[in-house]
Amino acid sequence: MKKVVVESVTDSMVLAKDVCGTSGSVLLAKGTILTAAMGRRLKNWSVQFVHIEGEDDSLGQGSVATVSPEEVRAHLEKKFSRVMASEVMKKIFAAVYKFKIQQNS
Repeated sequence: MKKVVVESVTDSMVLAKDVCGTSGSVLLAKGTILTAAMGRRLKNWSVQFVHIEGEDDSLGQGSVATVSPEEVRAHLEKKFSRVMASEVMKKIFAAVYKFKIQQNS
């Protein structure tokens, strides 16, 4: 399985994991055969990465996802922009940020 940025999705790639939306609902199920158009739609839904069947691509052909901590923070700040006045939401933001950074490593 390899992690791929949605901009790099091409026809005939097969999902190795379900893709879920922000509400937790499944947008595309594991085993779905993708198209480039689906990759564009996923980007519109704010999905950044998908897990594709196959071995990890260690040759660095540009399709393996790498996102800087600054990009993760900017994305999350946009998502949390309406609720950051709450101390509880600030703690949730920090936890999500930490999780995303660990997940991206």
